[in-house]
Amino acid sequence: MIRISTLPLIETTAQFDAATLILLVDVLFVGDTPRKMREHIKANHGGFIYDKKTFIPITLTGTPGSLIANAGTPIVFKFDHGFQNDYHFNGNLDAAIFHKKLYDISHLAGEPSIQFVKEEDFIIERYLSGAREYTEPEKEAKLLAPVAKMPAIGQKAMKGLTPVRK
Repeated sequence: MIRISTLPLIETTAQFDAATLILLVDVLFVGDTPRKMREHIKANHGGFIYDKKTFIPITLTGTPGSLIANAGTPIVFKFDHGFQNDYHFNGNLDAAIFHKKLYDISHLAGEPSIQFVKEEDFIIERYLSGAREYTEPEKEAKLLAPVAKMPAIGQKAMKGLTPVRK
């Protein structure tokens, strides 16, 4: 059994590209299900309650290329009694690194199956209570690039001038 909290965290895109096997960790909100189903998810699928809402931890393993190739595609989690919920990874690698969702598990590449210890407190602290808002970094403005496309002469009416009448 492997503890997620002890795995090496991917902190740069270079580390992400160099890894042969990665682990994506996140949480899925399942609180919109009936109460009986939430209790079933908690008992059988590792779900937990935080702030009066039911969540389930998600652990997805694969190569860096497969994660990027499947970005935007919903991953369907099917539970018993016909209930299912979708998880979406939007492909924003910088946001995933910022939120500490990616781990390097290259040393486990030959293992037939990987089992993780249920670390409820770690998951809550990192992905729910300690979650911060990600903001895109501003792109540098190029000094020689025009700010806006300049209209060609004669294609746009000039503003502020009135026609002269004789």
